[in-house]
Amino acid sequence: AVVSTQSTGTLIFGVIIDTFADLRSEKQEKDEILRNTCFICSLERGAFDNKTVSFEEHFRMEHNLWHYLYFIVLIKVKDPTEFTGPESYVYEMVKNKKLDWFPRMRAMSLFSDEAENDQNEFRDVKVGLEGVMKCIEGLSKQLNDLKDQMTQQRKQKQRTSLLGGITGSPSSLAGGMSSVTT
Repeated sequence: AVVSTQSTGTLIFGVIIDTFADLRSEKQEKDEILRNTCFICSLERGAFDNKTVSFEEHFRMEHNLWHYLYFIVLIKVKDPTEFTGPESYVYEMVKNKKLDWFPRMRAMSLFSDEAENDQNEFRDVKVGLEGVMKCIEGLSKQLNDLKDQMTQQRKQKQRTSLLGGITGSPSSLAGGMSSVTT
């Protein structure tokens, strides 16, 4: 009977130890999730790598849990006739137990980074277009210069042919006159 009580006690002690180990590992997993995932938007720490805002800044400033809690308390104690548009919207969402007003998988700081990248791309395209425009202006100037040169050459040829015709005529006229005078 002593042996069975002792083995039962060992069995119970083993179950207790296993249960505490499981509880400890669950708590560690939950702590890990809370350390590396934003409670408000569910974005993970990796989403903020190489961005202008770090995960800690995002978690502390942009999606501060306490700010959201204070806002919910505000709309619960504030007179609904004094609500602003966003407050009315959130009030209705909270009243209907909907979480659609939470920014799921979104953060303004990430959108501003994307907008900044778009702005940089736009700036690069603009600089490229300005270079192309300068090149076109240079080519257009060269084309106009060639056109002017061709016009000058054409005028020169016309003058030469006119002068050649005129200088050829007096001699033929003079030759014709000398034949007439003789």
